[in-house]
Amino acid sequence: MRTILRKIPKKFVLVVIAIAVIFLPGFIKVEKLFYRNKALEEQLNSLKKENKEMAQELYRLQHDPVYLEKVAREELRMGKEGEIIYKVSPEKK
Repeated sequence: MRTILRKIPKKFVLVVIAIAVIFLPGFIKVEKLFYRNKALEEQLNSLKKENKEMAQELYRLQHDPVYLEKVAREELRMGKEGEIIYKVSPEKK
């Protein structure tokens, strides 16, 4: 093994080390940017999906009176005129 290392010129070894020192930080930075880009694309796709769902919800609230009534009753605890809303709470043990 030592004989093989002695046959390699020292200038060649220095050039290889210099190239590694010059290009390695750039390569590492490119790798980090690649993974950051991938994470941001996943986040973008998630936000696009959420945006689409919210647009569908908005459309239903604006154009579907049955759905609007359902949301008003369940989430806002509203009732029709003349109805009495009873709130039942679970018994404490």
